[in-house]
Amino acid sequence: MADLDELLLLQEEVFAVLERPDLLRRNTVEMLAGCLAEPHHSLGAFAGGRLAGVGILYDPLGVPEEDLSHLAADAARGMRCGNFKLCMVRPDSRGHGLQQLLGLRLEEEARRKGMEALCATVAPMNGASRHSLERLGYRQAAVVEKYGFERLVFVKRLVVDLV
Repeated sequence: MADLDELLLLQEEVFAVLERPDLLRRNTVEMLAGCLAEPHHSLGAFAGGRLAGVGILYDPLGVPEEDLSHLAADAARGMRCGNFKLCMVRPDSRGHGLQQLLGLRLEEEARRKGMEALCATVAPMNGASRHSLERLGYRQAAVVEKYGFERLVFVKRLVVDLV
């Protein structure tokens, strides 16, 4: 919680350079503050004493309206899923693989929490985020309307099926 103001500043810096505001959903202070508390997990990367990037693992257990797995059709059916809710990197810190590193570290935490898959949504025209998820092994499972815009739903299975 001590870094909430830094997180809000980071969000504003990211939105300031977006070509289109519908590429990312602006989270409220309340939502971001909630993400900094259990059962969720947030990771921050700092450079020069400033928040350079953040990744948020959202645990929707007990909050069905926030669970993205039902949007992913068969790709996540019956699995304990978490949401790779948000990843933002300060514009001057991009290009160093920080988004990938945060995503990998959140996957480790998701496995530790017993999650079997992670889901994420991305605006169709947000190529950078879409490619980042694909490099992490996420696969597109659906196209839905969410947050008032069209969104691609991505899923990554964290467990391997033994046949």
